Amino acid sequence: MADGYSLVIVTPSSMAFEGEARSVLAPGTDGYFEVLIGHVPMLTSLRPGILTIRNEDGRTQYAVSGGFVEVLRSQVTVLAETIEEVGAIDLDRARQAEERARGRLESAEEGVDVERAKASLDRALNRIRASAGLQ
Repeated sequence: MADGYSLVIVTPSSMAFEGEARSVLAPGTDGYFEVLIGHVPMLTSLRPGILTIRNEDGRTQYAVSGGFVEVLRSQVTVLAETIEEVGAIDLDRARQAEERARGRLESAEEGVDVERAKASLDRALNRIRASAGLQ
């Protein structure tokens, strides 16, 4: 692995990626950061955004909704709440999710979990932006 490091991306329900990477560009809560070969060990949190993996196969982008990144000497682990390859995003479904979340936020109903609705809206908007960037 002289040209890269081991990268693992997992969600609560699946293994999203396992392989070698030369770099990972990720949306940290304090801004985007890039992990290159030889990066210092660290642990940081993720916000919704685009995670980009570069390896010998080229570049792959994912919409990530949040989570954590652990960087060790020769391995990077991403623990993502949700992650979806940008090319697989169903734009119509993402727009419907945006409408539902906005509807919940705009309703005056009691019992609406505002934080959950805001998180749903953030995820939907992130998926829409990611998909639009592909086109």
